[in-house]
Amino acid sequence: MAIVAYSQQDEFDLVNSGQDCMGWTVVDQAGNDIGKVTEMLIETDQMRVDSIMVEGGVRIPAENIALQGDRRVVVRGVRDEKQYAETQRTAAATTTTAQTYEPAPRNTGAKNVHGVTREATEDEISIPIIEEQLVVGKREVERGGARVHTTMTEKPVQETINLREEKVTVERHKVDRPIDSATDAFQEGTFDVTTKTEVPVVAKEARVVEEVVIDKEMTERTETVRDTVKRTDVEVDEINTSDVKNRKNG
Repeated sequence: MAIVAYSQQDEFDLVNSGQDCMGWTVVDQAGNDIGKVTEMLIETDQMRVDSIMVEGGVRIPAENIALQGDRRVVVRGVRDEKQYAETQRTAAATTTTAQTYEPAPRNTGAKNVHGVTREATEDEISIPIIEEQLVVGKREVERGGARVHTTMTEKPVQETINLREEKVTVERHKVDRPIDSATDAFQEGTFDVTTKTEVPVVAKEARVVEEVVIDKEMTERTETVRDTVKRTDVEVDEINTSDVKNRKNG
């Protein structure tokens, strides 16, 4: 079991902020002033207010106090003057600096703690009924997704193309006719006949042929959370006063 001071932490917060009694006046059931609340002690296992500290170092369990709407805390019973005087002498011997209570900034993600929920009436004996309440919250967790990989592959391709090609052909034909000019008939010479051919020229061009779009779709679902909570019950049995007197007399 761990006890922490309410004003010195922000991990826990009261379910009902109106139950923050720091700085309230503490009185007994006869209305006698006992002091101011200097601290509230939180019991972390049960998630509740365990007790309060009053000026002079007095610690009062939560089950012995009740809250009134006029910012007063009523303690069960009537103040013992002798014990109170001794407490005051002890407090006076200790040098302290008075402080005005200001609520510490609370953490928005603080855990809810049950405080003192009962309002007091005079001349009453209080027996607290403690009940757990189920507080359901939400948090995000990773549950999967998609991992995208890009890879490069090669594959053979082929295309057909028509190419032109020139070829030199030589043919001899027999003829019998006179020449036009006898002066040019018997001259030597050389001349070239060239041929051309087409060859394929290959080039590559990168083009976008498809797109893969990655997106997330948000859906909502309703889930029922089941658990158990504890509660204390009080049974009251009537006592036969005549039987008690008979037992005492016997």
